[in-house]
Amino acid sequence: MKVTSRKTKSSNTLRNENSLAATNSPAKCHDSKGWANVLFVEKPEPTVSYRTGWAVYEESLIKGQFVGRGWNGAGFVNFYDGRINPSEHPAPQAFCLEIDGQLLASDWELIGFDEIKGSKERPADIHAIITLRHKIRPVTVKIHTKLDGTPIITRWIEVSNTGKSPAALSAAFSWSGVIQKTNRWKSHMGETKLPLYSIGYFDDTHWGNEGDFHWFDIPNAGYRVEGRYKRDRHRHPMFVLRNNATGEHFIGQLAWSGGYSFEFDLDADDRGSDSVARLSFRAGSDAPAPQRIIAKGETIATPEMHLGITFGDLDTSLQAMHAHLRHSVFLSQPRGRGGWIESGIGPEIEMTPEQIVHAINVAAEIGAEIFFIDAGWYAPANQWCAKVGDWKVDAGRFPNGLASYRDLVHAKGMLWGLWMDAERIGSESKMFKEHPEWLAEGYDCQKQGGGQIDLTNPAAAKWMEEQICSVIEQHQLDFFRLDYNTNPATGIRTLRDGFVENGYWRYYETLYGIYDRLRARFPDVIFENCASGGGRTDIGMLRRFSHTWVTDWQIAPRSFSITNGMTMALPPEYVDRLIFGQSGHITAEFDFQSRLLLFVRPTFGATHPVGSEENPIHIARMKKWIELYRNFVRPFMDTGRIYHHTPEVSGFDPQGWGVLELSSDDRTRGICGLFQLSAPTQAEYVLRLRGLDVSRKYRVTFDNSGQCCEIDGFTLMKNGITVRLEGALTSELLIMEAV
Repeated sequence: MKVTSRKTKSSNTLRNENSLAATNSPAKCHDSKGWANVLFVEKPEPTVSYRTGWAVYEESLIKGQFVGRGWNGAGFVNFYDGRINPSEHPAPQAFCLEIDGQLLASDWELIGFDEIKGSKERPADIHAIITLRHKIRPVTVKIHTKLDGTPIITRWIEVSNTGKSPAALSAAFSWSGVIQKTNRWKSHMGETKLPLYSIGYFDDTHWGNEGDFHWFDIPNAGYRVEGRYKRDRHRHPMFVLRNNATGEHFIGQLAWSGGYSFEFDLDADDRGSDSVARLSFRAGSDAPAPQRIIAKGETIATPEMHLGITFGDLDTSLQAMHAHLRHSVFLSQPRGRGGWIESGIGPEIEMTPEQIVHAINVAAEIGAEIFFIDAGWYAPANQWCAKVGDWKVDAGRFPNGLASYRDLVHAKGMLWGLWMDAERIGSESKMFKEHPEWLAEGYDCQKQGGGQIDLTNPAAAKWMEEQICSVIEQHQLDFFRLDYNTNPATGIRTLRDGFVENGYWRYYETLYGIYDRLRARFPDVIFENCASGGGRTDIGMLRRFSHTWVTDWQIAPRSFSITNGMTMALPPEYVDRLIFGQSGHITAEFDFQSRLLLFVRPTFGATHPVGSEENPIHIARMKKWIELYRNFVRPFMDTGRIYHHTPEVSGFDPQGWGVLELSSDDRTRGICGLFQLSAPTQAEYVLRLRGLDVSRKYRVTFDNSGQCCEIDGFTLMKNGITVRLEGALTSELLIMEAV
């Protein structure tokens, strides 16, 4: 056995070693005072202890098996007791890899261990790499683990084919093993009716139901949560696992835009008070096998799994994940900041020159900072879907091009943008006729419906990247909006080296590479991600973008549950919501919908049609919300904390109260929105704020009445105040500022 010496590199080098990673610097850190450390010992068996903040995770190479040894949320290294004994478990392996029909669960030998320490500016950033070689199969694996001082650890593996022929990868779970062993769990639970483990995730996978968070019981059996292959694609790949006996929350997100699976297996022995419960898991990509053909000498990387442990409530774990994403995953925002206020015009109305100029003028008047033209600028009216792929301005619709609109947008002090559905070729497009071979093929050997481009075809991928570059450069874009209105379902059928390879893996390797290059080439362009609403909100996609459209459903009361849930998955400054569009105006009072936008990044549509007189009351109220967002909320949003007072709301059109709170990191200011949803039964809600300081006094403005008072933080947080709303789909906003 050879263990290589530890190496020290700049933390900026680390991203380049992951083939799926982006190239720019990370986003603003939520808390740069974290601490991390890696402890590697060779005897009695090679063991690594990863410590980051209060989180500890350990793993070992024992008798040819690389196995997880358990987690600790109180900062302790289990150096003499408490470690999981892998011989007691049927699947203790810390990663799961199946190649050429063989599960590579054993017969590994250690080749090396490297530790790459962070920079002076980011000392808690550590990257550990364990290199294993399989004794039977010609396969080498590098296990990458990154720490950043938050309780969240990043894990992926690199797989190298060292053989003389292609290797078929059937399954690859970036992280697996025994996540926890709970002794005396029956005694801990007492007489409670709770299950030992609850798992929280987004229940509904379909369009328009994003963010539908609920807790479920984990049975004494297997349990799977899936998306984008065996389930629809509008479920964000995240879970929160809660041990109801001992209090730990495990939170995980998979940075992957293709099919995925989170699998859990609870073996809860309930014989006597000294009973033992063992919970195993695995998380990774999911698609028909083989998922990837690895050529001779080729190295591939699995999707990153981001997993951590916290004690406390649900929001404690969510805020830990948000801090991690801000610190280590998301890129720095173009032009020095995010949270831009957007407006635009789309194919829902006829985009005549008069309508576009009118929309630009209204956007400027209400205070928008970006204006974009959505789908249809390249096609005649009502043909925007069929003509995607022909990315030239439609001469019949815009005989003078788009330059005059760009100039007007800039003259009004706004940034200028366009929309593309870049991964699709419409059935009436020129490219559809010229390059039918660029269309993805399904497992029925038919071309995919919706015009899905096959990015596993290098020529098609090269063309798509060139088209995006051309649109950005020709139209001098400040803002680029990517849509994705197709779905390859079970994946793309690709013939490779005598195998039918599922194209998901290769597709997203290619797509991620394209946007890594585009972000580097156009560092000042704001890239917005959209996928028929919230079809690709995962952090694998979002790390290459500035923010993401999380839904196409804007109608209350579900507008609350979507905002509520998606701000669990993502920090609020990366979550986009809309008012005045997509039928969002048909229910709820104006303030209900407007106040929701204060907790995310807002987009405003046109307020009134061409030729009509604007309602000055309407415009004044909208300007009020925009100014409150711009001057009070936005300055602290990207470092603030969001609190979900009502994490679960019930029903397709949810009922009861919905409450969100957003506070600054220094606890000097905040807002709290209280929303009465459908069919109210309780007119009063006792609010105990969570993001303030008990030692301070605050000026609290009750926005419905405009009245203010000064209240000490202790009363606001411990005793609480009562808010009354009697009508359905009404709301109240509290604005808190330290005095």
